[in-house]
Amino acid sequence: MSEHWRYPFLPTASAILEGVNLDSLLDDYFYAEARALAINRLETSATRGIIDIEGPPTNDETDIVLGYVISRLVLAATDNQALVNYVALSEALRAEAHLSSETDEDLVEFVNNLGVVKVELDGSNFNMNFVDYVRAASKLREGDWKLSNRGVSNGVVTLDRRTLIRLMREVIRQHLEELPKAPVEIKDKFQGTIEDLKSQVSKTFIERIGGLNTVVNERQAEAMKELGRFDLSKAPPCFNLNMMDLQAGVNLPHPSRFFITTFLSSLNQDPEAVMRLFATAPDFKEAFTRYQVEHISGKTSGTQYSSPKCDTLVSSGVCPGPNALCRQIRHPLSYYRVMAESEKNSKSRLERILLATLNKETYPGKLVEQNMEKIGDFDFTYDNVEKRKLSEAIRSEEPSQVSVKITHFQGRVYSVELPSEDRKLWITKASVNITEGNADYDCLSLTDWKVALPIEEAHYKSKKIDLIVKPLDINLDEDETRKLLLILDNVEES
Repeated sequence: MSEHWRYPFLPTASAILEGVNLDSLLDDYFYAEARALAINRLETSATRGIIDIEGPPTNDETDIVLGYVISRLVLAATDNQALVNYVALSEALRAEAHLSSETDEDLVEFVNNLGVVKVELDGSNFNMNFVDYVRAASKLREGDWKLSNRGVSNGVVTLDRRTLIRLMREVIRQHLEELPKAPVEIKDKFQGTIEDLKSQVSKTFIERIGGLNTVVNERQAEAMKELGRFDLSKAPPCFNLNMMDLQAGVNLPHPSRFFITTFLSSLNQDPEAVMRLFATAPDFKEAFTRYQVEHISGKTSGTQYSSPKCDTLVSSGVCPGPNALCRQIRHPLSYYRVMAESEKNSKSRLERILLATLNKETYPGKLVEQNMEKIGDFDFTYDNVEKRKLSEAIRSEEPSQVSVKITHFQGRVYSVELPSEDRKLWITKASVNITEGNADYDCLSLTDWKVALPIEEAHYKSKKIDLIVKPLDINLDEDETRKLLLILDNVEES
């Protein structure tokens, strides 16, 4: 079997830790070279490099293995999942390069010693149980990796050498991402909690940890700042979840990459900016990514691909699950546009709210005009809001901050016909009722979903929420006038 300096994460490498004291590992001059190698591993990984540490005689095998252990301890102290993902991929790429030079017999020995999957040598090929294969290839979404394209005979998948080595890169990457906070050999010797252990490591490497976190944060922020007037707060959950994964160093499957590219292209984002966004991915290849982005956006193909609909995103596993607004729309671009409702001027916003509240199938032009004239020059801005009880807020002429429970929340897509126009106006609204004590109050419909979504969450969790409200007298029809509360905003928890 090959030396442990090539694969320091193998369980058998832990024998080198026998007799090693944590305090000595962190402070003694004897282990200074191991600590330097540890920082080299981490800094190289954080900056998108492949770890290149030479073995004996350039570096002692014990120093290399201990350096790997120290890098694990520092990684735990940083508490930065993005860095964990970057390191896992960099270590996996390093291992892949070494595996390419192993004999078939040593390759089998390595795979089985790692203990994640099992493999057997079959002439010039390798056999793996289909269950192990499915687990190993679960995040390799390209068609060639699907079990149906591999063929299964008696529960066994047969792989050639090149395919097995590429698969092991993925196995190692996932394995290293999921390792515990500290090697068990270290943790068992340490008298204290894992948090105490991390604290001790942090004291030794405080400047290095700060530098590593800074590099990772800059790497993640670099691409996002390239986007133009794109507002993440308006993006649907499917986009934000995949962006979080991308920024955390997760290799996104093809459907997610396609969605991000088409979604941003549809919002007129520059292909170059979109391409740079993927630079945060651990397996980023600039030329390949550029080709894909420019092709999908239509820059080189002449055809701009459309962003998938919600049902397609659900079936392809891109959707993490709908929120209250998702359930009212069928396309992620509609979500973004609905969330931009608050950017309309005050007159347009108020008109939309009245249309949703009046709940007529045809445009109640005269009634809306009467209410707009009655309300006058309404302004959605507010400042120096006084906290009041709901019973006091309904009688006040000024906006009030109230702490209430949501007794009713219902989203709905609503259509009205516009006068003298051959089209309909679609309104995505939410009906809300709020209560304080035993008093229940009706509110004007909400069309601003930046406000509606936190309210829906409070309703779902049955918890109080602080809102800014203002009462308005509204003509519901020619014979009925009611005082309803207009919800201007929610007050975020400090």
